[in-house]
Amino acid sequence: MQGYDKELLVLVASKAGLRGQARTSTAKLSVILGCSQQTVSRKLRELKEVGLVELAAEPSGCTLSLTDKGVEELKADFVFLKRLFEVRKAKAVSGVVKNGLGEGKYYVSRPAYLSQFRKLLGFKPFFGTLNLAVDAEALDSFLFGAPPVNVQGFSTDERSFGDIRAYSVLVEGKQPSALIFPERTNHPKNEVEVISPVNLRKKFKLKEGSRVSFSLC
Repeated sequence: MQGYDKELLVLVASKAGLRGQARTSTAKLSVILGCSQQTVSRKLRELKEVGLVELAAEPSGCTLSLTDKGVEELKADFVFLKRLFEVRKAKAVSGVVKNGLGEGKYYVSRPAYLSQFRKLLGFKPFFGTLNLAVDAEALDSFLFGAPPVNVQGFSTDERSFGDIRAYSVLVEGKQPSALIFPERTNHPKNEVEVISPVNLRKKFKLKEGSRVSFSLC
């Protein structure tokens, strides 16, 4: 579910429990969250609007409790995180090659990205990306706890370019490369892009539908 502050929802649960109530104030919550009272008030209203909390204003503060919907939302998060921690971390994940739209070449070749790729990843990438369809849940488990490399976005006179999160990997156990997750992307969660100093399609004789594995460096 989108459009609400999960950190605040968890805080409400920690104060009220799953079925109880908590008397508090936006001032106290703002100190815990490190933001303004106005921000807390707005986020509480948003939680109420999407049906996750009950909110009653009082002269001395407010009374908060989770709705049934809020409890179910937290349970779903708990089940997902529990599964991530319990699943044995895979040493490698595979994906199926997909033909992209050709946009990777344009973005990867931007000088401001290139200089950061060289500095942070240790290579100048081939001007293009390898698109892979993967199991989203397996990928989440594979990357859980892995330290990302953060490539900063930038602006030109024409437009702005978003941040990129990257993870160093070995493709087929031998070729240093990186999974990249642009802040602004049209790809669904089960698709990833790979950059490398070489043309991966040519090196490994890949075509659409080929299966490729990658492991963390």
